[in-house]
Amino acid sequence: MVDYHLVILVHGIWGNSSHLAYIEKQLNEHIKPTDGSKLLVHKTGSHSGYLTYDGIDVNGKRICDEIREEVQMVQNEGNRVTKFSIVGYSLGGLISRYAIGILYSQGFFKEVEPINFVTFCTPHIGVSNPQTHNLSVRIYNKTAPFFLLTTGSQFFLRDHVGTHKKPLIAWMADPNSQFYAALKSFKYRSLYANVVNDKRCSWFTASITPGDPLNSMYNKSPKNIICEYIKGYEPNVIDYTKPLHYEKKDGDEPASKPRFSGFWKTLNWLRIIGNVIVHTPFWALSFVITSIVEKIKSMSRLRKFNSQLSNRLSHLHEYHEDTSLLTDFSNKLEDDQDNLVEDVYGAMNWKVEHSAKFPKIKLDANQSFAVEKLNTLGWKKYPVILRHTPATHAGAIVRHADPNFDEGKVVVRHFINEVFKLE
Repeated sequence: MVDYHLVILVHGIWGNSSHLAYIEKQLNEHIKPTDGSKLLVHKTGSHSGYLTYDGIDVNGKRICDEIREEVQMVQNEGNRVTKFSIVGYSLGGLISRYAIGILYSQGFFKEVEPINFVTFCTPHIGVSNPQTHNLSVRIYNKTAPFFLLTTGSQFFLRDHVGTHKKPLIAWMADPNSQFYAALKSFKYRSLYANVVNDKRCSWFTASITPGDPLNSMYNKSPKNIICEYIKGYEPNVIDYTKPLHYEKKDGDEPASKPRFSGFWKTLNWLRIIGNVIVHTPFWALSFVITSIVEKIKSMSRLRKFNSQLSNRLSHLHEYHEDTSLLTDFSNKLEDDQDNLVEDVYGAMNWKVEHSAKFPKIKLDANQSFAVEKLNTLGWKKYPVILRHTPATHAGAIVRHADPNFDEGKVVVRHFINEVFKLE
């Protein structure tokens, strides 16, 4: 009989299993148990593409089923899974938190020891832009959830679950939930968060912090980050135990302060629209239509999903007394999506970006609750700076073959050498 350490890799929104191929390869090549056990790495595939729109909860159940299938396959060969780790990227980190909550409620961790829980660029407290005084930001916060369907509603904390009517992300951070208990049961909890150019998942949410002293939502220049690096992984993995802050460097301001700011802001929006039309016509023309079509498909999938008794998840949303590889074209399309998100954020915050003073972020009550409760669990946090690509969300895990993602290899090397544990 062989004992296995099962490692589950969970991709993010719009993604597929190939996004985590580089991490899978590094785990298989460099993690070698010395106690006679074996490593079994599995990239999830049951929530690929637009299936990610169906919700954190539904996809969490799909991942849970995949995990159960992997365990069963091992058992069918006369072996057993004795240890368990899970790595979530972007939305995959939230899906992972839901999946382990289901497993915990089923008693899975009474038989299998939970070792590593790791996330890369995961919006642990949602993705809504907390600068609500800005009209364009308020519009963004209200309209963006529509395009991501059920998951969008959960991302922006617009949903409500259980009789307590909390947003799912807030409930998953509640000490009375199975999800919190599941996270607490892991021996090691670690996260990686970009400090620049990751507007899809800014520092404050990826690192579970109440503020943004690094101005990660606005600052695009790594030279404005004052920090020290972890030896051997410089200048990409920051030592979070040392002083870390934002400081605007000389020469970062425009040569002269723009006049007629309204005109220039309008011009900036026109530039973005022009880029969409010229550079990403397929994505731009199909995005709204696709969202409508996918909403219809998602509603049909969810009706079928909820009709099965084994998929009922409502009991996980209540208080419990006893609760302690893509083609080059598709890669380019995904990069264009990331770049458009960056441009839209830039247009919304154009005035801020051309100001010497950055406003403080203000979390809502549910986000503040999630930050407070999740931080009681004790995370190892690793800020990351990537300089060679503006697509830092993809670069941090080397999402596909791109020479500009070379610094992401340093981040993954740190994960392999310093973070992932066998015991």
